[in-house]
Amino acid sequence: MSTKHDHIADTLTGEVLSGRYQPGDRLPSERELAVRFDANRGAVREAMKKLAQLGIADIQPGGARVAPIAEASLDIIGCMLASTDVPDANLMNQIFEVVERLLSMAAETVVERASDEQIEDIRKLVQLLCNGPLDREAHVQARMEMMRAFLVTSENLVCRLIAKSLFDQFAPSMAALDQYFQLDVAAFSVFVRQLDRALASRDRDAVRAIFDGITKLHRETMMRAIEAASQDSQNTTKVAAS
Repeated sequence: MSTKHDHIADTLTGEVLSGRYQPGDRLPSERELAVRFDANRGAVREAMKKLAQLGIADIQPGGARVAPIAEASLDIIGCMLASTDVPDANLMNQIFEVVERLLSMAAETVVERASDEQIEDIRKLVQLLCNGPLDREAHVQARMEMMRAFLVTSENLVCRLIAKSLFDQFAPSMAALDQYFQLDVAAFSVFVRQLDRALASRDRDAVRAIFDGITKLHRETMMRAIEAASQDSQNTTKVAAS
C-alpha cells in the first residue's frame, strides 16, 4: 500500500527523470511541497530522504538540489524503467550489456574453480533446457535457474549483488513485454548443447563465446519486443486521439 511519502517521492522522482528539474536545480521547500501534496512536513522529509537514497537529490541545510543521474544509486534504474509505458530501448540494451559481462565472468570463474560435482550440478540444469520440450513458463524458469546457478557457484558476492539488483529492477518491465518476447528456442537450444559440452571439458574460451552468443540472442529478442510494444503503444495513442 502506497503511503503519502511514497506518493511524494515517486512524483518528484518522475519529475526529475522527465527533466522538469535539471541537475543543480533547487527542489521546492518542505513548506511548498507540504502545500502542494496536502501533506505534513514529516511525510515530505521522508520523501526527500528517499530521493537522497536514490542519489538524485543532495539535501543540505539550506534545501535540496537535484543531483546528476550519473551519480545516482543503482536503484534508480527501476524508476527509470517504470517512468515510461514501454521500457527505453537504450537503457535496456545497457542493462543487457552489463548482465552479459557479469554472467560471462561468473561462467569463466565456474569453469576455472568449481568442483567436478558443482560442474555436474550446473550441467543438469543446462541439460534440462536441451532435453525435452518445455512450455514457455517452464523454459523461462529453467533459463533463470541456470543463470542463477552460475552466479551462485562463482562465489563472487559483488557480481551476485549487482546481477540481483538488475534482475529485480527490470523484471517488471520484462513482465510487461512478455506477450512480445518471442525467443528463438531452436537457436537457444544450439547454444545450451554447446555449453554442456564446454562445461564437460572445462573449455573457458568456449564458455565465454557461448555466453556472448546467448546474451546477444536475448538482447536482440528484447529489442524486437520493445519495438513491437512501442508500435502498439503508438497505435493505441492514435486511436485514442482520433
